[in-house]
Amino acid sequence: MIIIFSIQNELSTNNVMDHLRMMGEEVIRINSDDDVYKFQYISNQDICFINTQNGKKYNLLDAKSCWWRRTGLSRRNFDNGLRREEFKTDEFDFTSLISKNRNILAEESRGLIDYIFNKVYSNCKINLGSPLKYELNKLSTLELAKKNDMLIPKYEIISNSNQISLRDSRIISKSIVEGVYEVIDNNSFYTYTEELVGELDENVNLFPSLIMELIEKELEIRTFYIEGKFYSMAIFSQSSEQTSVDFRKYNLTKPNRTELYKLPAQIEEKLHRIFIELELNTGSIDMILDKKGDYYFLEINPVGQYDMVSRPCNYNLDYVIAKYLKDGKIKNN
Repeated sequence: MIIIFSIQNELSTNNVMDHLRMMGEEVIRINSDDDVYKFQYISNQDICFINTQNGKKYNLLDAKSCWWRRTGLSRRNFDNGLRREEFKTDEFDFTSLISKNRNILAEESRGLIDYIFNKVYSNCKINLGSPLKYELNKLSTLELAKKNDMLIPKYEIISNSNQISLRDSRIISKSIVEGVYEVIDNNSFYTYTEELVGELDENVNLFPSLIMELIEKELEIRTFYIEGKFYSMAIFSQSSEQTSVDFRKYNLTKPNRTELYKLPAQIEEKLHRIFIELELNTGSIDMILDKKGDYYFLEINPVGQYDMVSRPCNYNLDYVIAKYLKDGKIKNN
């Protein structure tokens, strides 16, 4: 049995599941945003969930491999329909225990999820990704890259506009974590990497903000890494002013040219060492090749989208992932 921890409507999960089923593998998908799989019980040798659609029970410790694609579990996988009224007696009202300030059911669920993730992860022979690495600290990862002799842009965290020391360079501002992705009243809002242009007001207090040197790009590189193998793509984002700072501002009229790319062996070796130190065997890497031919490391997304690399470069990464989950190894080209 293969388990994929994911979310609903995640296309890459769908594609990998299709490949696994064609390979004759039994695969179950546990989503954090539905309640198809519900917790049943834990014993010494069992962590049992039930498929509420067909009544079949599964022991998660029977899994031969797990793909930690997304968070996979949430309180709704444990919620058996307790109502607020059940936290009231004739004498006392205990509904404050499940309020926003402190929700004891959410706390109990979190502790249970942590235990299940650690138990399944350590018991499983083949893991792709890690439940402990759904997010990486960008700043710590930058420092790790620097430690492994990778070039990184100069950066600083400021709380006042007067603290910017990179004024002699073109500078950008970007989120410290994942930024905003929010839909409000059918309008989508995102945070992009933005260049700070013009004179900045002096002595303006700010929430701690990441300011980074803007690297003059020859091209951008997106690389999907899996178990020591690299699948890279060049993005010619400089061809459009709209995408020159952040290629995610897609130019739909004239899309950026992309093509298959091979990183130098010494760069791949440094990146491989970073993944080993992170105790992570997959992720999407963002890099820049500057005008001088130097490679700059930007970040690693442990659950990044890889289809944007797979399709243009004909890597067929859905199949590569499925084969890894089946066999526990990557075929050498």
